[in-house]
Amino acid sequence: MKRIAWPFLLAALVALVGCSEPTGPRTMRVWGDVSLDGKPVEQGTITFDSIDGSAPAQAEIKDGRYDLPAASGPVSEKTYKIRINAPVKTGKTVPNVMPTGGPTMDVLAESIPEKFHAKSSIQKTISPDASKNEFSFKLTKAGSYE
Repeated sequence: MKRIAWPFLLAALVALVGCSEPTGPRTMRVWGDVSLDGKPVEQGTITFDSIDGSAPAQAEIKDGRYDLPAASGPVSEKTYKIRINAPVKTGKTVPNVMPTGGPTMDVLAESIPEKFHAKSSIQKTISPDASKNEFSFKLTKAGSYE
């Protein structure tokens, strides 16, 4: 009888270990508002670039809000440089460069100051506490932010 009990006990222990919560850093949801000179950024992207070279995470900004789900979010306990982009139409067009032609293409210009994308120094550390990963950015064309 004792020999039969050991395999069942071993199987139960393996099952318990397999069901435990993962330990260490994990990807997290991040969300918030993005405005420029007091107006919500209508459309753009926010990128979380890892300082240590880990994979970046990116979300779409729509009507001044972004929400990056945990499944594709940045890793907890890591610091990220934040880049915000919001290209807008200039009203100018150029010929379509595709071999088959097609409609003209709109010329876009970046509406966000370079200080917040190409030369960004904004950094955020992602918390393992999901409730602490709301990051909002009140940007100004003059180059300041809250």
